[in-house]
Amino acid sequence: MIIHEHDRKTLEEFFEAIKFNLAGYKHASLSYFAVKNGDNFELSQGRLLLQCAPIAVPSEPFHTSNVRAGIYKLDELKQTPRGVVESLLSGKLSTPVGELIFPSHQDRPHSIYFNPSQTDGIQFQHRQMQLTIRGGRRQQIYSMNLGLELKAASRPFDNIQDLCNEYEVGQISGDEMSVEVVAFNVATVAADSSIKGTKACLAILLADGLEREKASLGYQIVEKSKVIKRDMAAGATIESWTTVGSYQRGEIKIDVPLGAVLHCIANYAGEPQHQARVTDPSVMQNPLRAVHQTFDRKLEILSDLINKSYVEGKNAKDRDARKFEVGIAWLFWMLGFAVTHLGDTPKTANAPDLIAVTPQGHFAVIECTTGLLKAENKLASLVERAEKVRQSLATSGHAQLRVLPIIITTKTCGEVMGELEQAQNSGVHVITREVLTDMLERSLVFPNADQFYAEAEEALRRGRTEATWEQNLYLKP
Repeated sequence: MIIHEHDRKTLEEFFEAIKFNLAGYKHASLSYFAVKNGDNFELSQGRLLLQCAPIAVPSEPFHTSNVRAGIYKLDELKQTPRGVVESLLSGKLSTPVGELIFPSHQDRPHSIYFNPSQTDGIQFQHRQMQLTIRGGRRQQIYSMNLGLELKAASRPFDNIQDLCNEYEVGQISGDEMSVEVVAFNVATVAADSSIKGTKACLAILLADGLEREKASLGYQIVEKSKVIKRDMAAGATIESWTTVGSYQRGEIKIDVPLGAVLHCIANYAGEPQHQARVTDPSVMQNPLRAVHQTFDRKLEILSDLINKSYVEGKNAKDRDARKFEVGIAWLFWMLGFAVTHLGDTPKTANAPDLIAVTPQGHFAVIECTTGLLKAENKLASLVERAEKVRQSLATSGHAQLRVLPIIITTKTCGEVMGELEQAQNSGVHVITREVLTDMLERSLVFPNADQFYAEAEEALRRGRTEATWEQNLYLKP
């Protein structure tokens, strides 16, 4: 096995980053999708999932004359995570149904990329590290013959992606064979952590097999938008440890002011793993959210407007896009902005969807989209409309007020990655689906629109259109 020195170093950085977590990955599994090439089956795409809890595995692997797919627990392969990776880099991996070939390009070895803070979907609250191993060029997999073969199988599938979704392989993209190694968090703030009045019960869940002494539960007590206390309970000082399924559970009890919000962080071996906010549902710190929840008690209506699955068909999609704008207007109002919704009538078709203003008078010109940033010329139109707002303010004697164009999309950061640089260079702040989740969490605390606005400006100034997991972890509430 030969790989470049840089790639070998990258590989070692990954395993160094997860060395303390390995004992907790008792339910690690390999998902694969392979296509026949000559006498061999080539591993077109796969995922090695390093996780602490069991996943639902399809009852049996999928086989046709030219396609194979399945999920194996590493125990079944009699392999360790490193063993699987080394086998892939050697060009072949043994499985109970035969060898899967994973060749490199003819003129170069496998390549390796390590992302220590991968975000997938709504993963801002969870630490997730990803190693990607790329091999040679994959053969054409979207041929009509393969599609017909899948439809005619004893367990029929609509297409290749439908099969890959069933077996947790992920989205097929690019023209190279690849395997993702995803290392999930090994500790989490328990979902049933709670506050009742002035008493808080906080719990940490730690993967079975890991050392409790290396765990810790940090917390910030927030009262009226101010952090009034920061502290941490070390694993050795947590007395109430029990075993619950695949996890060890530790609890602490602390006193808090009435109506406080707790920002909690579960750590292991000195690394943050998961964060969550804990509140007393009977006492709301944010009066704007309290008023909203008078008519939308569990934010189910707001969540539906923001997270709605968009159906095909232009008219239906347009209606849902309008609903998305309404949801964003509600969310910005709960964060302390005054909001006007201009995009809900044909007579203001040349206006931005929303204009929001902070208490200090700074303006956000907002465009909402359920697609890519540049679709329907939205990015360019937003820049033009923001400039018109600046000119109007200057003409009316308010040139000191700032204007920030913001585009908000239901797409994930990964889906719009190729457009982020252009948006940044145009002076546009981008909010993706993951950030919307954090904004909903943020509405729990006393609203501070000017602080949110300043953070967006700072992220744009520093050349980033989305905050990394670590940056979000330490954002002031």
